[in-house]
Amino acid sequence: MREWIGKCRDCGRDIYCENGFLNGVVLEDQSLKCFGCAEQQDAENEGSMQHSEKDPD
Repeated sequence: MREWIGKCRDCGRDIYCENGFLNGVVLEDQSLKCFGCAEQQDAENEGSMQHSEKDPD
């Protein structure tokens, strides 16, 4: 079974619930992100944390 849930807030892609599994991420403000946009943001956040967490020499 496939049920439309909403659209990704970043790219506008449709997000569905398929067989009880959401094909996206629900954010704290109840908005939706597709997996692609969520993964991209995670990768960007990891890159910035690596730089900020470095110990000064």
